[in-house]
Amino acid sequence: MRSIADIAPQIARDMGINIHVVVSDDANAVEQVLRYPEVEVVVTRGGLAQRVRAIPGISVVEISMSLNELLGILSELTSQGHKRIGIVSRGNLFSGAAGTFRIMDAEVSIRPRDDEEAIAATVREQVSEGFEAIIGCRVAYKTACELGIKAVFLESGPVSIKAALQEAVRLLEAKEREKLQAAQLTAIIDNIDEAVIAVTPENEVSFFNRHAKRLCSTGPASPPDFAHALAVFDSGEKEQIATINGNNVFARSIPLEFDHTARGKVVTLHEVARIQASETKIRSSFYQKGLYARYHFKDVIGESEIMRQVLTRAKTFAGHDSNLLIYGETGTGKEVFAQSIHNQSKRRKGPFVSVNIASIPPTLLESELFGYVDGAFTGARKGGKPGLFELAHEGTLFLDEIGEMAPEIQSRLLRVLQEREIMRIGDDKIIPVDVRIISATNRDLFKQTLSGGFRQDLYYRIHVVGLRIPPLRARSEDVPRIFEHYLQRFAGQAGHNPGLTSAARDFLKTYSWPGNIRQLRNVAEVVAYSETELVDTSHIVEALGEQEHASTTSGLLTIPDSGSLKQMESEIIRNMLARHSADEVCTRLGISRVTLWRKMKNLPIDMTRH
Repeated sequence: MRSIADIAPQIARDMGINIHVVVSDDANAVEQVLRYPEVEVVVTRGGLAQRVRAIPGISVVEISMSLNELLGILSELTSQGHKRIGIVSRGNLFSGAAGTFRIMDAEVSIRPRDDEEAIAATVREQVSEGFEAIIGCRVAYKTACELGIKAVFLESGPVSIKAALQEAVRLLEAKEREKLQAAQLTAIIDNIDEAVIAVTPENEVSFFNRHAKRLCSTGPASPPDFAHALAVFDSGEKEQIATINGNNVFARSIPLEFDHTARGKVVTLHEVARIQASETKIRSSFYQKGLYARYHFKDVIGESEIMRQVLTRAKTFAGHDSNLLIYGETGTGKEVFAQSIHNQSKRRKGPFVSVNIASIPPTLLESELFGYVDGAFTGARKGGKPGLFELAHEGTLFLDEIGEMAPEIQSRLLRVLQEREIMRIGDDKIIPVDVRIISATNRDLFKQTLSGGFRQDLYYRIHVVGLRIPPLRARSEDVPRIFEHYLQRFAGQAGHNPGLTSAARDFLKTYSWPGNIRQLRNVAEVVAYSETELVDTSHIVEALGEQEHASTTSGLLTIPDSGSLKQMESEIIRNMLARHSADEVCTRLGISRVTLWRKMKNLPIDMTRH
């Protein structure tokens, strides 16, 4: 009969797999397997299987005896007249079957044994009991032959060998999947920013990643000591701020449970320095998205004495971290100063976040400033949204036109400035923020506090220091230079390089510029596109006339604040009579026609037209 060593190679070739075939006895089995360190699965049977199973890291697939093969041997023996047949072998060949059976009119006794000595002794015992034939393993076969009775070697056939090889292939494939999953899990855990330590119910460490080893070791060559990290949770708290080997960490304990049974816990340690580094990267990404200040003090144009004083004060304020209120008329460049102060402050590497209070409806302003969590209200963005205070962390938040802020938002803003922490809408978690507040307004906020339009306590919170930006009419000597700056910029885009006449310079100084730099810039743009090479007073007056006409047709009036109340009243009446009939003016102003005629006597207006 062909042995397993003879049959297995051909079956393996038919299956398309490679195998090592080694013939060995029980004593040398372990030594033979260890000669092949790359082997993970061994296919064998009987005592060899028991020996090899003791080798760490080796899986064993046992070749069993098929029922067909056994019945074939029994049929042959009974046909030869043998009526009492003994079967002696390792128990694993017959899946632990034992006892005496009546098969094919013959008495068949199966007696499994654990070692070679017991197998030989059992064969001798069966022979003394009158058994006529012995079926068994190598030792049983040899002992029966020595006693001179019929012996049949219990060899596994092709069916059993193929089944065992198929099981070995399935086992190898499962091992490969496990190794891949283990490698993926190790790569994931080793490359996250947190130290991870798995702990058994007995408080013994069963797994840790490279960050945990680094944090819990006193040096590169020293082994990790996890006792301090685990002792952090002795108080029962699940989250702690602790110090481990000089590193500040945020420690968290996560219970590990399955099948409703506690199986230990997982401890994570997140270095505070890494958290701060991540925040820095996030702030850098905000810079890329435009949350930064692009203006510097060098961008402020002005050599007048008043502007030198303003710049000196602004640079002084940049060196401190107090909340600042910038005030001045519309168009004076308040945000330019806010950005310049940020860029010269210690927060210059942080974000600069600007919000125009007047441009956001009060119903949305709260969520914009403080953020919200997922599902906080109808229409909320999935996953929630950070507020502007969070975006401005370790930087500057510029609140433009703060005088337009609704009273209910003023109350919440005051609390944030006092506590230096926020809570997103719909959340119950406190988020600490480190933000400098620079506010701007074209209103008289102090008067608003007296009338109840603005909270007085908030006013003093945002107005620790104040900076007034003068209007253009207060620094007329700077106007020609500012006009030329914008003129050159816009003319350069049009491909020419105009200049100013002395008369034009004088006119620029004497005009009141009620719209300040914003109006000046617009006029310069209009003049630049006219493509004239020498800008005279007429060009500027023409551009101003276009703007005033546009202002008039839009229903807006520009009234200088330098005159008396009577002069302002006269200016209003003059502008309205230029656009409407006397009756319509009376209706709009809520006065009688007699009152209007009386006021018109002092105006240079042709009353016959009305």
